[in-house]
Amino acid sequence: MRVKEEGPEIEIREAELEDLPHVFALGERLFTADLWPTLYRTWDEYEVVELFATDGDTCLVAEMENKVVGFALGTMIEKRRSSWTYGYLLWLGVDPGVSRRGVGARLVRRITDVFIQNGARMLLVDTDAENERAIEFFKAQGFGNLSEHVYLTKNLTRDPGYAKQRRRSVPPSNGHPRKTRQPTPIPPGIPMEEEDNVDQ
Repeated sequence: MRVKEEGPEIEIREAELEDLPHVFALGERLFTADLWPTLYRTWDEYEVVELFATDGDTCLVAEMENKVVGFALGTMIEKRRSSWTYGYLLWLGVDPGVSRRGVGARLVRRITDVFIQNGARMLLVDTDAENERAIEFFKAQGFGNLSEHVYLTKNLTRDPGYAKQRRRSVPPSNGHPRKTRQPTPIPPGIPMEEEDNVDQ
C-alpha cells in the first residue's frame, strides 16, 4: 500500500554527529518509563553515542525541514562458527507529529537495504509483547516468526548486599566524604511497596 505524502518532504539519510542530540531528545519523548516500565534496554545518551560510534552506517534519521522527525538505530551481529550475519534494528522512533506519513516504513526499508549491503542474511527486531501496534507494524514490513521472551526484575533493596553497600556509603570518621555513586532514582511507573522505601 502506498502512503500518500502531504506537506513538506521527508528525507531518510545516514545520521551525522550533529543529529545525535535531536535523536536523543526524540527518543526521550518516545521511550518513557511510564509507558514502558520494564524496558530491558536503557534509552540514554550513551546508547545513542555508542551505536553511532560503532555502527554509524546503520544509524539513520528522517529529516523534515531541517528537523529530525524519526530515526532507526541498528547494529550488525556476527555469530561465531556461523555463516549467518544478522542485522539488528535496536531502536525505531518516529515523531507523532508525522505519523501516518510512512516514515517508520521508509526507515525500515532503508535500514534493510543497508544491512543487505553489509552482508546481513537476516534482520532481527524486538518489541514489548503487549505493544500490539508495533507488532502489527513490523508484520506489515515483512517480519514474522514471532517468539516471546520473558524478562524478570529483582528489587535489589531486598538483597543483603544492598544494605552493606548503603552502610559503606557513610562518610568515614576522618571527616572526608567517601566518593560514591549517587543512587539512581526508581523511574516513574515501577510500583514501590511500602517496605521498599529506604531512608536516604
